[in-house]
Amino acid sequence: MSRPAPKNSIINEIESALRGGTGKARINVLMRVTDLFVGGATKYTENETKLFDDVMGHLISNIEDGALVELSTRLASIANAPNSTVQSLARNDTVEISGPILTDSAQLSDGDLIEIAKTKSQAHLAKIAGRSHINERVTEALVDHGNADVANMVTTNSGARFSRLTLEKLVMRADGDERLAGSIFSRSDIAAPMFRRLLLQATDAMRLKLLEAAKPEQKESIKQVLDQISAQVGKGVGTPRNYAEAKVAVAAISQDTDLTRNKILEFADSNKTAEMIAALSALSGVPVDQIDRLFYASNCFGLIVLCKSITLEWITVCSVLAARSLMPDSPAFDDLQEQYSELSVQAALQLMHFWQGRQRVARNFLQATDV
Repeated sequence: MSRPAPKNSIINEIESALRGGTGKARINVLMRVTDLFVGGATKYTENETKLFDDVMGHLISNIEDGALVELSTRLASIANAPNSTVQSLARNDTVEISGPILTDSAQLSDGDLIEIAKTKSQAHLAKIAGRSHINERVTEALVDHGNADVANMVTTNSGARFSRLTLEKLVMRADGDERLAGSIFSRSDIAAPMFRRLLLQATDAMRLKLLEAAKPEQKESIKQVLDQISAQVGKGVGTPRNYAEAKVAVAAISQDTDLTRNKILEFADSNKTAEMIAALSALSGVPVDQIDRLFYASNCFGLIVLCKSITLEWITVCSVLAARSLMPDSPAFDDLQEQYSELSVQAALQLMHFWQGRQRVARNFLQATDV
């Protein structure tokens, strides 16, 4: 037989508290109801738990934060904790209240966590990033909406699972962010091409740190990539590309968004790469030198993020990729099309925002240390 839900001597106190008892009376009753539930949580039926939920839901309105923190802490680890109460606590704007639930409660679904990640503060996202197990959809939301600290925290969480698209986003965000690059590097689920990109993006100092921190079986692979990078540098980087004429040509049409979109396709198909890059810059508001970096990068992911952020049709993206000498029959092309389809415009805009921010920080640092 299941343990009875709250009744008898406590019922009168509950009714009195709900009729407008003092804050202290409501807290005392809430703590007694919580004690009663926690003491027999595993034995209560669904209906009995629902009764606790109704009582707690009434008691927690207009109650001081300290009591809510205690309630959240006590309910967080209970698998069958009263759901509506848990949901309310999880969405509280005060992270000291919501935190224990966000980090530990099994009552929250992936959908709940994603909604909270999209609407609450970075402190709330950090609590979610600390969960012992995080599914792919939730990690994607954290990477899309989280700041540098959240992105790094979820990356270092061994219980977090990442889709390939989300890992690509992380690698792009790591361009200029040495802490994140090191955290990604330490994961065991990073594919070789992403591993190579991390090294290509890294500064010489960061490459040395990665080599020193690598496991013995990784060191040889790292040395091989570093040798290839050194060989490329030894051939000379060449003079910076000049976009002055291209920017003048595009300036005449840049106020017409539809025409600029059409011109991107036309420039790409006509092998007018400089004009195409200038048009991408005009449409996105991203400086030409940064578009240049994305276009000539060793990987196309940043380029498709840019294209998605300005909502280019896939047929136009195909031409942009072809201008980069990536042919539609290339094995990588299908993967890029899949990633482009999965990538949301909002996520692309946010990712470009993060990436540009890191580029500014890196550029300012170089200017400050330039002698």
